[in-house]
Amino acid sequence: MNIWLNRLIYVLISIFMFSCASTEPMKMKLPGDEKVTAPETKITKFTDTLKDFGLMLEIYRSDSIKIVLKEISDKTGASTSTGSEIQQSITEISKSTLNSMGENVVYVEYDPEFVAMMQQTGYSDFGNKLIPSVVLTGAITEFDRSLVSWEKGTDIGAEGDITGVSKALPSKTIGIDYSESAAHNKARITVDFNMKNFQTLASIPGMTMVNSMEVQKAVAKKEVGITLFGPSFGMSGSMKKVQGRHDAVRLLVQSSLLQLVGRYAGVPYWRLFGNDAIPDQEVLKSWKRGFGKLSEADRISLLQRYLNLHGYDVNVTGALDSKTKTAFADFCSKNNIESNALNAETFLKIYLTIPINEETYERAQALNEGGNLGRNQQAIDSSTDISKVGSIMSDAFSHYKKGDYQTAISKFEDSLKVSPTPVAYYFIALCYHGMKDVKKAVASLETGTKTFNDFVLWKALGLGYSELGDKAKAKKAFTSANAINPNDKQIKFFLEQK
Repeated sequence: MNIWLNRLIYVLISIFMFSCASTEPMKMKLPGDEKVTAPETKITKFTDTLKDFGLMLEIYRSDSIKIVLKEISDKTGASTSTGSEIQQSITEISKSTLNSMGENVVYVEYDPEFVAMMQQTGYSDFGNKLIPSVVLTGAITEFDRSLVSWEKGTDIGAEGDITGVSKALPSKTIGIDYSESAAHNKARITVDFNMKNFQTLASIPGMTMVNSMEVQKAVAKKEVGITLFGPSFGMSGSMKKVQGRHDAVRLLVQSSLLQLVGRYAGVPYWRLFGNDAIPDQEVLKSWKRGFGKLSEADRISLLQRYLNLHGYDVNVTGALDSKTKTAFADFCSKNNIESNALNAETFLKIYLTIPINEETYERAQALNEGGNLGRNQQAIDSSTDISKVGSIMSDAFSHYKKGDYQTAISKFEDSLKVSPTPVAYYFIALCYHGMKDVKKAVASLETGTKTFNDFVLWKALGLGYSELGDKAKAKKAFTSANAINPNDKQIKFFLEQK
């Protein structure tokens, strides 16, 4: 027994010495301490779906959908009461979702303060500004934190005394204890989105989407303890797994906007969600009702367009020629359509099954250009640039208001790289003036007047020269401004000075 006891003591001392060495603070390691990852692009379940949806819109539609957002936030109060367990605002997620939908969805940035400032500085007329088609509103409307909660646990223990044990041991008892526990919680988050007509601000019937998503949280714990003649040894471990609430909200926003914009566009967006997705009855109803209002020539033109997108060599003429009849009969045969009648059901079958790929996209572009059904590519690029510039300048203006002139200058210069505007040159000058650098302010205005014969730029340049004491250049700049707007009293005052 003494040999057995000595061996046991030796093992315990070894374990103790090893534990002491491993608990030295400078040598301890945290779990995952060696896993340092670099930033990476956020990929979600709908990242590729958004791209495919953009391609679908470019195939089905020749015009763009221009959308302006109202602030979209948490209306449940949970974002503050639960310590930001969900987002307080989902506006930026909504913006990035819309901007991921391809060229035929254009997000239009609107900042009332920015527009008001433009009016005060003389830039009240933006001839190229985009007028939105619809206004998108929405909110996080429900956050039920404990829909289902449960806990369970198991405890097992046993002990006994061993006879004949050396008196040198503190106890004759050996024992074992085992316990495990688990807890689970289910929550639900709901978002609502609606669309309004921009011109009337009236809600568009049927243009609403309400989606919910359940998120899980679970905790598990296990413990094992052994008592051996007095000393106790044990192990314990626990694990907590929480499904990201913020990530769930992003998925809700992406899926909801895919559905809502798809419904507004009248395209079979549900095809992108898988073969078991349920068709949107609002889209089908709207399409069938619209079909009944079409003339015979319009119906034939649509038939020819859809058949062309299916790969048939058919031209859009509005006349039921032999090529169209042959292609239509072939489609009906391949898709088990018994009747060759040009009715709503047959048209809908052709419409809903148009292939979504690059080849079909090329066919759609050729039809749009050949039939003058949409804008040319240059106009699309121009609209995209204007939208991008508006977003950059709104961001720059927010920095200008805060007095962060250096960042504002950088942002305004970025807008000039995309599409030069007199507004950008003017505000760069204002930023430099705010930094007490009149020479650089004047330099920006000089560059601007070389590109734009703009009244506000010439007037500001005249004021800049006056501040530098260069009366000759100031008079020349004021003369150029007066030629554009001879009714400005301030300009007249400066020109009358000797």
